[in-house]
Amino acid sequence: MTLVDNRNTSNPYLNLAIEEFLIRHANCSELDYLLLYINQPCIVLGKNQSIYKEVNFEFLRNKKLQLCRRISGGGTVYQDKGNLSFSFISKFSEQKINNYKLFNQPVVDALMKIGVNAEMDERNNILCNARLNDEVGQGKKISGNAQFTNRTNIISHGTLLFDADLDVLRSCLKENNFKVESKAVSSVRSSVMNIKEVTGQVSSTEALKDYLHKELKAEKLLQFTEEEWNTIQKSAADKFKSFEWVYGRSPVTKIVKGEIEIEVEEGIITEIRNQKSEIRNLIGTRYEFNAIKKALENVPNASELLAALF
Repeated sequence: MTLVDNRNTSNPYLNLAIEEFLIRHANCSELDYLLLYINQPCIVLGKNQSIYKEVNFEFLRNKKLQLCRRISGGGTVYQDKGNLSFSFISKFSEQKINNYKLFNQPVVDALMKIGVNAEMDERNNILCNARLNDEVGQGKKISGNAQFTNRTNIISHGTLLFDADLDVLRSCLKENNFKVESKAVSSVRSSVMNIKEVTGQVSSTEALKDYLHKELKAEKLLQFTEEEWNTIQKSAADKFKSFEWVYGRSPVTKIVKGEIEIEVEEGIITEIRNQKSEIRNLIGTRYEFNAIKKALENVPNASELLAALF
């Protein structure tokens, strides 16, 4: 297996762009690739999810977390310096689709060696059946996983909660105070825990990263050329950080907040059902807090309307 050198970046948009670059361009005829990275605090949605259904907007405004969307499906995750992400990129074959055990069993085995009672569940998560305070737990999620393929290569990737801020995780992913209707894929809420709670053999997320690197026997190293790195940086900025990708990829969504009904398509307000002309004038505006705030800046009761919309 070959370890991918991501130049130690913690920029989530760059790491997502690296994954897509490998899917599109890696020569996986002989080698499988392993990418390990630790992101700055961020929220990462699955490709087919509605941002308005998954993310708590009030908490998001206060914390100013980076919003991201990956190329694979699955649910929304929170990541910070206490979370390790792992990605396996290999040559496509039909038997690899949804075969998470093929990719994740070595991760489970590695966790077992450091005292984590890990196992996979029917949703392809990795759970820890922990013994805390002398009581056996029911199995809490420590890893969520997803896949994507272009039928040339396939990526199977996941997260490992080592020492993440679980209070922030729960707060940024809790439901909003408005009703959301959408055919988008919804996240499945799970009880989570940190690996740090049950192992004393690994002291930090960086140490877990180094440990997995060795246990998964990634003995070779892939380093990008400057031309390749420039392509990855451009993709991170032009695609993965763009409103069109992060917000605009959300399926058509209807938001009901009090007496206001808002329909959003590709991140843009396409219909508002309300008698106030100031709100009706927002049709064609991005349904995003700062965009709405700017659109209302010359309206006398702007703060009242903004509160009604978010």
